[in-house]
Amino acid sequence: MQVTLFRALRSVNIDDEIAQKAVEAVEEHIEMAVGQAVKPLENKIDTLLIQIAALSTKIDTVGTGTQTAISNISGEMKSVKWVSVGTTGFIALFGAAATLAAKMIL
Repeated sequence: MQVTLFRALRSVNIDDEIAQKAVEAVEEHIEMAVGQAVKPLENKIDTLLIQIAALSTKIDTVGTGTQTAISNISGEMKSVKWVSVGTTGFIALFGAAATLAAKMIL
């Protein structure tokens, strides 16, 4: 666009220096207008990045909590296993003692 505008100004006999300044002024205006138009989008992107970071932290927290819960459940299952083994052993021992006592009585 700069070359086209410059040539157009030159074709109507505008001095090189004045044509160059006009092109520079148009470029500055375009840059400023684009910058102003893009600013709200940049703000939205920044807000979204903050929200993504917050969600990432929440996901990490949920993951850690889930791992802790799984570890706790695993520990509880091991405890239940040993209680079951102990109870079964006690019942077997009690049954054997009862059988032995019954044989001694008879």
